[in-house]
Amino acid sequence: MSSNPPSLGAPTAPGPPISTALKGSKSISNPFGVDLVIPFSTSVGKDRVKDSNEIKESYEHFLRALESEGGLRIASRSGNKIKGKEEIWVFVGASDEKISELLKREQSLDKNHNLPQHNHEGELNPATRLRLIYNLLTAPTVQHGLGITPGEGKWKRVKSIMALHDEEMDRVWIERWTKGDWKVGLIAGLDQSDSTNLGAHQPPPIHLYFEFLTTYSLSLLPLSIISVLFYLLTPADSYPPLYSFLLCLYSTTFVALWRIKERKLAVRWGTSGCESVAVGRLRPEYVANMGWDKAVPSSGENTVEVIQAGHDLTRDAKVALSVPVILICGMGLGVVLMGIFVLEAFVGQVYDGMGKQIVPLMPTALFVLVVPQIVGAYGKLANRLVKWEDHPTPVGAEKSLTGKTFAMNGIVAYLGLFLSAFVYVPFGPFIMNYVQGRMTHTSTPVASTPEQAGLGPRTSGEKQHAIKADRLKGQLFAYTVTNQVVNIFLELGLPYLLRFVADWRSGKTTLKATLKKQDGAEASPTSESEVEERFLKKVERELALPDYSLFTDYAEMVTQFGYVTIWSIVWPLAPVFALMNNYIELRSDALKICKHVRRPIGDRVETIGSWLQTLSIISWIGAVTNATLIYLFRPSTALHHQTPNPNVPIHGNTHISVLLATYRSPPTLQTLLPVLIPLGLIALAASHGFLVLRWVVDGIAERVLWRGSEEERKLQKLKAKSGNVEQRVMEKRIYDLGSLRGGFWNGGEEGAREIGRVTKAE
Repeated sequence: MSSNPPSLGAPTAPGPPISTALKGSKSISNPFGVDLVIPFSTSVGKDRVKDSNEIKESYEHFLRALESEGGLRIASRSGNKIKGKEEIWVFVGASDEKISELLKREQSLDKNHNLPQHNHEGELNPATRLRLIYNLLTAPTVQHGLGITPGEGKWKRVKSIMALHDEEMDRVWIERWTKGDWKVGLIAGLDQSDSTNLGAHQPPPIHLYFEFLTTYSLSLLPLSIISVLFYLLTPADSYPPLYSFLLCLYSTTFVALWRIKERKLAVRWGTSGCESVAVGRLRPEYVANMGWDKAVPSSGENTVEVIQAGHDLTRDAKVALSVPVILICGMGLGVVLMGIFVLEAFVGQVYDGMGKQIVPLMPTALFVLVVPQIVGAYGKLANRLVKWEDHPTPVGAEKSLTGKTFAMNGIVAYLGLFLSAFVYVPFGPFIMNYVQGRMTHTSTPVASTPEQAGLGPRTSGEKQHAIKADRLKGQLFAYTVTNQVVNIFLELGLPYLLRFVADWRSGKTTLKATLKKQDGAEASPTSESEVEERFLKKVERELALPDYSLFTDYAEMVTQFGYVTIWSIVWPLAPVFALMNNYIELRSDALKICKHVRRPIGDRVETIGSWLQTLSIISWIGAVTNATLIYLFRPSTALHHQTPNPNVPIHGNTHISVLLATYRSPPTLQTLLPVLIPLGLIALAASHGFLVLRWVVDGIAERVLWRGSEEERKLQKLKAKSGNVEQRVMEKRIYDLGSLRGGFWNGGEEGAREIGRVTKAE
């Protein structure tokens, strides 16, 4: 094989002479056809002799594993030289013949398990190519992989496995998004086998996410129109029941339509059933726990087809046992948030003593300092629980982690609104009087009045008029508008700023050099050594980027879905601002994926997983919450035959304010029963009504959009063939090692020399 750098369009094919490649080197982001970069740690600790021997043995074992798999090109270079963070960069590429072998092996496995076949005629798209090589390196030996698990066991010196960005394809993708084409995400995901496709360089999970985000954003358009009409034509704070029903219908319909759409996409993309244990990539830790790590795989087939029922039951029991742990953590977080809420909503308003200027700032400070620490600690606990549950596939483990983690995120996102709606607004005056009374009683033994206790005069009914439903609107505006603006800056602007500061502090750049680079004034390389030097700088730059996590983007959109479906009745303009945000979010996420994180590599997926169940739960919560809010805050024309409580103003003349205003003293359980009993019955009726509505909508969607569709007919044909499975045996090819060496591809020689130099120096 030629040692000359291949062209951009064909990353594994022999390229033109170096002089020809250099003419267009400004558009070449990967001149040597590197598929994956693997940083190998060579840092030495206190026990230098032990660490030096470990480095030699680990590197030798690592290279032996790579070289044992025919068809791979290997190169090594000295990488990071920062004290305590020394690295060797190992580059891996695959020949076209190897990719063809891996693809045929996957297709054979899919066919033997009756998965819909995908046509891969012509040039294979870059995302599929990277996925096949990544799976080869990380799949356990029982699935014909090398079982490399970065940071674990004998692979603990392997820090990560990273793919390099295709800067030219990224640039074109971002340009299409910035033109305002809503259909970019849909077009990009229609055919994942087409290498000329706009989004073909992104993996299946990214395709599915952008499909979801585009579909969800477009679904907000009719809801936004309806919301604006209700906002303009109905009285303020009227909580119209018709709008509540339309919100419930919207959420139920969207979930039903997306469930059908993702099923169709799975058939169209050939991923239906790909997440099963018999087909999906297994976790090496699971294989080791099952005792399969010593098994010898049969030629071309996945030997793992049936998982023992005992292990399934054990895992299910572990999942069930983790539920109480999640509930306890959720309750603890809820108590902390409630304490912060009381401090912000009540104590801050009545305290008038020493340091009164600081007291209103304490809730924000506590929220910023305490809540992230609790959520972070829970995240570590959730990771341990998922590892303890021992899921077979990485996709299954990720789904379990998603459900556990978003439970805490949901509490942080929604608890403040629920406390405002069901505690602060209806019972705020009574709680404020109680808090003021308790602070007066406990602040000092001689204080008999609020003034003596440093609390100022007792809050009058007129002053307590500030406790009103406008607080809900303010919170919802902050969540749907202010927070989203901040998130966009954190995703786009802050990474640029942090990278510039880090490079400036290390002496790698200056403001003038950065501006010159942005102007595109960077000179083209004139020699092979300059091409390699620039390429290694690109590798260093991308290794410094964080890994991409789909969880953050999905969590942001699912949380927003909750704000729209649960709380839009409080502020009908919420869907409008959500739509505006998502128009920007589609483009900012594309820019983030291309510029601010490592290039994603993902397994095949057929569904958005736990997020779909989360959307259904949010829809149900929205139906119940809307019904109870209408009951509590609906306009009332009740006549007051009793003397109203002077400390409780009648704000907005709502049902709850009229009832509570008749009390001469703070309400007790007996006096609250006329409110709580109907409230519970209404919530129960709304819950059952939602279940009926969902059953009807799901049935209609199934009949109209799925039955008789092309995708259903294709699956039916596959099921009909399930009894006649044709087993194919794939022969392992023999590759000429000499054809995979030369030029940039020097094997592990340079890395071995660097390790020898480091250990000798030590």
